[in-house]
Amino acid sequence: MSGEDTPDAVPLFLVPRAVADEIRRHGRAVREINVRRTRNHQYSINVERGRP
Repeated sequence: MSGEDTPDAVPLFLVPRAVADEIRRHGRAVREINVRRTRNHQYSINVERGRP
């Protein structure tokens, strides 16, 4: 099973916390994490999951 989660955009200073929360939520199922700047110093975090 593979999936992708797309939480809301977060400000730059919260990127490490948001990434840590996603890793904590999905654990070893995380395959890839992409952080992309959207606008106004907001960042979108995409997490690709695979098998646990």
